[in-house]
Amino acid sequence: MQLKTLAMAGCAALAVTACASGGGRDGPTRDPIRALLSGDAMMFVSFDANGDLSVSRDELEAGIVREFSRLDTSGDGSASPIEFQNWANSVFGGGQMGPYRLDFDRNVDNVITREEFEAEVRARFADYDESGDNAVTRGEMVRLVGAARPPTPRREPMQPMRPGG
Repeated sequence: MQLKTLAMAGCAALAVTACASGGGRDGPTRDPIRALLSGDAMMFVSFDANGDLSVSRDELEAGIVREFSRLDTSGDGSASPIEFQNWANSVFGGGQMGPYRLDFDRNVDNVITREEFEAEVRARFADYDESGDNAVTRGEMVRLVGAARPPTPRREPMQPMRPGG
Protein backbone atom coordinates (compact mmCIF):
# COMPACT_ATOMS: atom_id res chain seq x y z
CA MET A 1 0.00 0.00 0.00
CA GLN A 2 2.84 2.37 0.85
CA LEU A 3 4.51 1.72 -2.50
CA LYS A 4 1.28 2.59 -4.32
CA THR A 5 0.96 5.83 -2.31
CA LEU A 6 4.58 6.76 -3.03
CA ALA A 7 4.11 6.06 -6.74
CA MET A 8 1.00 8.24 -6.87
CA ALA A 9 2.77 11.05 -5.01
CA GLY A 10 5.69 10.82 -7.43
CA CYS A 11 3.40 11.03 -10.45
CA ALA A 12 1.61 14.03 -8.94
CA ALA A 13 4.94 15.75 -8.30
CA LEU A 14 6.02 15.15 -11.90
CA ALA A 15 2.72 16.53 -13.21
CA VAL A 16 3.05 19.66 -11.09
CA THR A 17 6.66 20.11 -12.18
CA ALA A 18 5.71 19.75 -15.82
CA CYS A 19 2.93 22.32 -15.47
CA ALA A 20 5.09 24.72 -13.49
CA SER A 21 8.01 24.58 -15.90
CA GLY A 22 6.04 26.71 -18.33
CA GLY A 23 7.71 25.33 -21.37
CA GLY A 24 6.88 22.83 -23.98
CA ARG A 25 9.51 21.53 -26.34
CA ASP A 26 11.33 24.85 -26.29
CA GLY A 27 12.05 24.59 -22.56
CA PRO A 28 11.05 26.80 -19.67
CA THR A 29 10.05 30.38 -20.28
CA ARG A 30 12.04 33.32 -18.92
CA ASP A 31 8.98 35.40 -18.02
CA PRO A 32 8.87 36.61 -14.43
CA ILE A 33 6.68 34.84 -11.93
CA ARG A 34 4.24 37.06 -10.04
CA ALA A 35 3.82 36.64 -6.27
CA LEU A 36 0.51 38.11 -5.13
CA LEU A 37 -0.21 37.22 -1.54
CA SER A 38 2.39 38.54 0.85
CA GLY A 39 0.98 39.02 4.33
CA ASP A 40 1.27 42.80 4.35
CA ALA A 41 -0.34 43.08 0.89
CA MET A 42 -3.31 41.06 2.18
CA MET A 43 -3.60 43.52 5.06
CA PHE A 44 -3.49 46.50 2.68
CA VAL A 45 -6.19 44.94 0.50
CA SER A 46 -8.46 44.91 3.58
CA PHE A 47 -7.89 48.68 3.97
CA ASP A 48 -9.64 49.41 0.65
CA ALA A 49 -12.87 50.80 2.14
CA ASN A 50 -14.44 52.22 -1.04
CA GLY A 51 -13.70 49.24 -3.29
CA ASP A 52 -11.73 51.18 -5.93
CA LEU A 53 -8.90 48.59 -5.89
CA SER A 54 -6.51 51.16 -4.46
CA VAL A 55 -5.59 52.09 -0.89
CA SER A 56 -5.40 55.85 -0.33
CA ARG A 57 -3.55 57.60 2.49
CA ASP A 58 -6.89 58.16 4.30
CA GLU A 59 -7.77 54.46 3.99
CA LEU A 60 -4.30 53.60 5.29
CA GLU A 61 -4.75 55.75 8.38
CA ALA A 62 -8.21 54.30 9.09
CA GLY A 63 -6.82 50.79 8.54
CA ILE A 64 -3.97 51.40 10.97
CA VAL A 65 -6.41 52.43 13.71
CA ARG A 66 -8.64 49.41 13.05
CA GLU A 67 -5.78 46.90 12.92
CA PHE A 68 -4.09 48.19 16.06
CA SER A 69 -7.40 47.84 17.90
CA ARG A 70 -7.64 44.27 16.60
CA LEU A 71 -4.01 43.62 17.61
CA ASP A 72 -4.23 45.11 21.12
CA THR A 73 -6.81 42.70 22.54
CA SER A 74 -5.94 43.61 26.12
CA GLY A 75 -6.62 47.29 25.43
CA ASP A 76 -3.48 48.44 27.23
CA GLY A 77 -2.07 50.43 24.27
CA SER A 78 0.58 47.88 23.32
CA ALA A 79 0.80 44.34 22.01
CA SER A 80 2.52 41.36 23.59
CA PRO A 81 4.12 38.57 21.52
CA ILE A 82 1.03 36.40 22.04
CA GLU A 83 -1.30 39.19 20.91
CA PHE A 84 0.87 39.72 17.83
CA GLN A 85 0.92 36.01 16.99
CA ASN A 86 -2.87 35.75 17.23
CA TRP A 87 -3.29 38.87 15.10
CA ALA A 88 -0.76 37.71 12.49
CA ASN A 89 -2.48 34.34 12.20
CA SER A 90 -5.75 36.01 11.26
CA VAL A 91 -4.54 39.06 9.28
CA PHE A 92 -1.48 37.70 7.46
CA GLY A 93 -2.79 34.19 6.93
CA GLY A 94 -0.38 32.65 9.43
CA GLY A 95 2.53 33.50 11.64
CA GLN A 96 5.02 32.15 9.11
CA MET A 97 3.90 34.51 6.34
CA GLY A 98 5.55 37.67 7.56
CA PRO A 99 5.95 40.42 8.34
CA TYR A 100 7.19 39.18 11.67
CA ARG A 101 6.94 40.47 15.22
CA LEU A 102 10.46 41.90 15.26
CA ASP A 103 9.68 43.90 12.12
CA PHE A 104 7.31 45.86 14.36
CA ASP A 105 9.18 45.60 17.68
CA ARG A 106 12.28 47.50 16.57
CA ASN A 107 13.70 48.02 20.07
CA VAL A 108 13.21 44.30 20.85
CA ASP A 109 11.57 44.86 24.24
CA ASN A 110 8.78 42.30 23.57
CA VAL A 111 6.19 45.06 23.38
CA ILE A 112 4.82 46.58 20.19
CA THR A 113 3.67 50.09 20.95
CA ARG A 114 1.12 51.98 18.89
CA GLU A 115 3.95 54.17 17.58
CA GLU A 116 6.04 51.16 16.49
CA PHE A 117 3.03 49.60 14.80
CA GLU A 118 2.09 52.78 12.94
CA ALA A 119 5.67 53.44 11.84
CA GLU A 120 6.09 49.93 10.40
CA VAL A 121 2.77 49.89 8.56
CA ARG A 122 3.38 53.36 7.09
CA ALA A 123 6.91 52.34 6.01
CA ARG A 124 5.55 49.24 4.25
CA PHE A 125 2.88 51.35 2.55
CA ALA A 126 5.56 53.75 1.29
CA ASP A 127 7.59 50.79 0.03
CA TYR A 128 4.64 49.55 -2.04
CA ASP A 129 3.79 53.05 -3.35
CA GLU A 130 6.13 52.90 -6.35
CA SER A 131 4.44 55.83 -8.10
CA GLY A 132 4.74 58.09 -5.06
CA ASP A 133 1.12 59.23 -5.32
CA ASN A 134 0.17 58.31 -1.71
CA ALA A 135 -1.97 55.42 -2.89
CA VAL A 136 -1.19 51.75 -3.38
CA THR A 137 -2.88 49.98 -6.27
CA ARG A 138 -3.26 46.24 -6.72
CA GLY A 139 -0.55 46.39 -9.38
CA GLU A 140 1.88 47.95 -6.92
CA MET A 141 1.19 45.15 -4.45
CA VAL A 142 2.41 42.58 -6.96
CA ARG A 143 6.07 41.74 -6.52
CA LEU A 144 7.89 40.33 -9.51
CA VAL A 145 10.16 37.43 -8.85
CA GLY A 146 12.69 36.31 -11.44
CA ALA A 147 12.29 33.01 -13.20
CA ALA A 148 14.04 30.00 -11.79
CA ARG A 149 17.63 29.57 -12.87
CA PRO A 150 18.34 26.87 -15.45
CA PRO A 151 19.61 23.54 -14.14
CA THR A 152 23.35 23.13 -13.88
CA PRO A 153 24.91 20.80 -16.46
CA ARG A 154 25.44 17.26 -15.30
CA ARG A 155 29.05 16.38 -14.66
CA GLU A 156 30.60 12.99 -15.09
CA PRO A 157 31.54 11.29 -11.82
CA MET A 158 35.20 11.36 -10.94
CA GLN A 159 37.10 8.16 -11.63
CA PRO A 160 38.90 6.63 -8.65
CA MET A 161 42.64 6.94 -8.75
CA ARG A 162 44.56 3.76 -9.50
CA PRO A 163 47.32 2.79 -7.15
CA GLY A 164 50.65 3.83 -8.55
CA GLY A 165 49.12 5.86 -11.35
